[in-house]
Amino acid sequence: MTGWRASARTRQLATAALVALVAAIVTGHAGLVLLAAAPLAALAVLPRARPAELPLVTVAVSGARCFEGEDVTLTATVSCPAADKIDIRFVPAPTAAAAETQPGQWRINATHWGRYSPGTVLVSCVAGAWQAAVAVEVEPLEVFPRAARTRPRLVPAELLRRIGEHTGRAVGDGVEFAGIRPYVPGDQLRDLNRAVSIRRQGRYVNQRAASRAADLVVVVDSLTETGPPGETTLDIAAHGAAALAAAYLRVSDRVGIVVLGGVLRWLGPAPGDRQFYRIAEMMLRARYDAYVDPDLTRIPRIVLPPGALVVLFSPLAETGVLTAITDLRERRLPVIVVDTLRYEPAPAREAKHSPADLALRVWRLDRAATRARLAAMGVPVLHWGRDAELDGVLASSGRIAVRS
Repeated sequence: MTGWRASARTRQLATAALVALVAAIVTGHAGLVLLAAAPLAALAVLPRARPAELPLVTVAVSGARCFEGEDVTLTATVSCPAADKIDIRFVPAPTAAAAETQPGQWRINATHWGRYSPGTVLVSCVAGAWQAAVAVEVEPLEVFPRAARTRPRLVPAELLRRIGEHTGRAVGDGVEFAGIRPYVPGDQLRDLNRAVSIRRQGRYVNQRAASRAADLVVVVDSLTETGPPGETTLDIAAHGAAALAAAYLRVSDRVGIVVLGGVLRWLGPAPGDRQFYRIAEMMLRARYDAYVDPDLTRIPRIVLPPGALVVLFSPLAETGVLTAITDLRERRLPVIVVDTLRYEPAPAREAKHSPADLALRVWRLDRAATRARLAAMGVPVLHWGRDAELDGVLASSGRIAVRS
């Protein structure tokens, strides 16, 4: 915010008058003084009293939270009774797009997830010979990652003894067919299998698999962030975590999250729609500059309950992530890694066997060795390519069994 100062029009008139007077003095032509008369007369007409108060700018946003791609309305009001002219402009941030719907009101589209200010409101007021400029930065928005439609395909081998929508191995009151057995007193007649009963000359009933619930813990690796804006490894991990959380919470499972970053953060598994927003808020704090080696031994046991399925989104670029995976396997938890690295280093333009070419080969060999090490621990690594949907990437994984 700047205080009242001479307006642009006042400065232009004063400059024109001064140039005419100086020219008259230097050249000695008195007629040039007449050129200064018009701007001086205009200056005399302008009100010269400086306003006592600065413009008061109020900025209101229709909502402090939204999802990627959603619109929020920004309204700016200016109070300046002494002003003759008020000009209001909005400068959007690189992560937002804005369109003016009416004077002082804009429709803002949040194009990227995170916590950031959508832009700045610039106000310019002119009062007589004075003008004032005010810049107001809009309060930060919380933009949650948009969750793509995904099915809860990943199911651990051992499900919880809690009613859910996954087909368990035990016999129960579910809807999936699990086999046929002889009729015993107390069985429901609706379960009677007439075709088998007639063929075997007896009474046989259908068995159904129990419907069980699962625990899912999503682990987001924010230790390394690489890639173009909007498609960084952390962006991909955030979208994947949001998609899985929404999919499993939709079928009454419990979902938790662990963020491996500058500060190790976690949220224990819980059901319900509110849990999704808790997870989304934690992902907003996933970007940190500081580096801390993740130590999962500091996480309470309730955050990683026995039998919980762990899905780790990581570019597999830090040794600390391998240590974290080893800790998870030592707890006998089923782990799946989704590789979020979509853009490899550019191939060397130099001659073959040059230092740059050899460095790229060593880097690829190191990633292959990392994958082999994870496979030896019983941890599948799924690559999430640029043209693939997460649902398709997870389709080939099926039921995950715990290996000791």
